[in-house]
Amino acid sequence: MRKIILASHGQFSNGLLDSARMIVGDLANCVSSYSLLPGESAADFALELEKTISEDKETEYVVLADLYGASVCTAMLRLTTLSNVKLFSGMNLNMVLELLTRFSEELTNEDIDQLVEESRIGIQNVTLQINEEEEGF
Repeated sequence: MRKIILASHGQFSNGLLDSARMIVGDLANCVSSYSLLPGESAADFALELEKTISEDKETEYVVLADLYGASVCTAMLRLTTLSNVKLFSGMNLNMVLELLTRFSEELTNEDIDQLVEESRIGIQNVTLQINEEEEGF
């Protein structure tokens, strides 16, 4: 079993979860979100989460944080001392959807590499190319 936690500054994680639910429906039932709001402490949430995870050793927890090195990701880093936790930064919708649709077993090192690569593939510079014929104008 796997639980996915989206953790971000502001409401980004809530919006990402809403988008995932819109696309995959009930597959997103294993996903929850945490939004760090002004005046709150990501460290407090990480402590609460650590207690929950410690009591649920049979479940793989995948924590997706928004920014590498920022307060939310840094607070979640302590969770990686638990054997059933994987932490990723730079979360995006591709990453969430890949986790929900492609990886059903516990993540291996190879799976992790694939997940990171697939998440990067969604980042593209997109432009409209118009091919104009020289004749006919």
